[in-house]
Amino acid sequence: MGRVTSLIAGSLLYCHASGAQELPQPLSDPPSGREAFLAAAIGAMMACGLLSFWLRRRASERTHVALAMLVVLIGGFGLLVLFGGVLYRDPIVAVPVFLLLIALFRFMSRFESRRD
Repeated sequence: MGRVTSLIAGSLLYCHASGAQELPQPLSDPPSGREAFLAAAIGAMMACGLLSFWLRRRASERTHVALAMLVVLIGGFGLLVLFGGVLYRDPIVAVPVFLLLIALFRFMSRFESRRD
């Protein structure tokens, strides 16, 4: 049993040592435009969440809902940027995405038109 365990551990160490030289350095390249936009979108979503947390007792419920809707809007456009290239390659996918964008804007307009 001990011999099998040492054989498995040795082979894993050998595979790890030989494969470590072939792995790319993920953070060494500068970010592309898409990556920079997605990083900014994620940062904006985090900022909205932190702002909602900091204003939890000082702001009205309507303000918290507005921040939540802003997070949804930023996330929707972030996904559109992330997967937007598929729309040019496959026009059949463009139709549901277009309908989802219309639904997103209708959802956002329901919030704006509500009167308290």
